[in-house]
Amino acid sequence: MRRSAVLMALVGALTAVAACVPSNPGPTGLYLGKQADIQPVVTPKDRPVTWGSAPPIDEHYGGTLYEGTAIETQDPRPPLLPDGDEPLRLWVADPDNGVTDRPAIIWVHGGGFAVGVDSMYGLANGTGKAYAQRGYVSFSAEYRIDTTLVGPDTATGRPSSLCQWVQDNENPGDPTWEARREQCKRNIIAAQRDIQGTVRWLRRHAGEFGIDPAKIAVGGFSAGAVTAANLAYRGEDVGTTPYFSGDRLSVRRSRPQAALGASGCLYSEDGGPLTAIDGGDVPLSFIHSKFDGAVPYACVAETVTTARAEGLVAELTSYCSERGHAAGLYADHKEATDEQWTTFLARELSLYRGMRPPSADPVCSG
Repeated sequence: MRRSAVLMALVGALTAVAACVPSNPGPTGLYLGKQADIQPVVTPKDRPVTWGSAPPIDEHYGGTLYEGTAIETQDPRPPLLPDGDEPLRLWVADPDNGVTDRPAIIWVHGGGFAVGVDSMYGLANGTGKAYAQRGYVSFSAEYRIDTTLVGPDTATGRPSSLCQWVQDNENPGDPTWEARREQCKRNIIAAQRDIQGTVRWLRRHAGEFGIDPAKIAVGGFSAGAVTAANLAYRGEDVGTTPYFSGDRLSVRRSRPQAALGASGCLYSEDGGPLTAIDGGDVPLSFIHSKFDGAVPYACVAETVTTARAEGLVAELTSYCSERGHAAGLYADHKEATDEQWTTFLARELSLYRGMRPPSADPVCSG
């Protein structure tokens, strides 16, 4: 009798919790479709929020590497802080709709882990603003990069893509290739830890931005999608450096509730099978083209197949006859992708009940 009473009470409590989550309002509802009455406010390009700091990984940060190149104006960096740390910044696209406890998305820029800082405002004012008009508070967050070993591209004056060069010129044992591979790995790890720091910082400052600290997603394109996958599946590695006073380096506070992206995957650290993914990891929703020349399709196929085998939500929409990449692929399939991502977010962030179940589309053959 007592066990039955306890069970009935538990069922009643769970039913009450479920009842608090509203029903699916349809594709035009808040968080699913753009809202005519939402006019997002975007942080001015020249006044980003400096949310924290970390030791610079580029020994030429703010120095000679950027002098006399296009990156000097396209990718401006603030001076180092008095303690020698590199400031980390973000831009916000706020729905400004008077609602509190709103879901948040941290958008992460691409650039091969070598460039892209200059695209951050555009990411906030583009994709971030579009999702803010649906009701999500969007943040475009900076992460550290090191371009020490990569000189400027002769055509653009910008540093060439470090990790792309490593991938395209595989030559184990060659000192130059080995050095660049190690730097690429450092950049990838720094990006992961910096965005994990952003998640922790937003949780600490959730009240200031009117966000629900239990409804934070991370999304990105190319290198940003790789970083989103790393937050989803490598969340146990949060580093050792606090990013601001009072930061707590905990796995729980560093982990988002969902990850989404275009043209990313979880790379194996040693070239072998993926071992980082387990049943406690974060749900993910990606798009990818089979003939992507930057991020191999085989990598994302292995990522979602491994995640699904662990019982995780791992959505992948594959374009098996295309070669589009990142923002370009998203633009080509924007309506379908937005439907995929907003449905995914509404379900995984518990914004609405009654959403369609997770998709488990097969990967491309061959």
